[in-house]
Amino acid sequence: MTAPTADGPTSVGQVAAQLSLPEDTEGFTDVVAAVNSLVRGWLTPAPDGEWAAHHRYGATLLAARMYRRKDSPAGFQLQGMEGAVYVSRNDPDIAQLLGLGAFAPPRVG
Repeated sequence: MTAPTADGPTSVGQVAAQLSLPEDTEGFTDVVAAVNSLVRGWLTPAPDGEWAAHHRYGATLLAARMYRRKDSPAGFQLQGMEGAVYVSRNDPDIAQLLGLGAFAPPRVG
């Protein structure tokens, strides 16, 4: 697995591996930069500068999901025999890995 960049918990290499696509696929760099920026706003690495394994993996999944989202900007994924298939609004797996929403640790003050 490619090491995360100094800018955030995931990297282009990690997202490319998750999606089984080449690292030079158009759009990876922008998505990874945006996700790293977003996750840095939500979370901070350990005092030694290392990101927790679940934060790295959650950021990688989020970037992969965001990259795939380009194919369904209105939330519509495909038309099947049963009707339209839509992209889920929330992904509880990613929220759990990143400690967001219902999975956020309790805070006082």
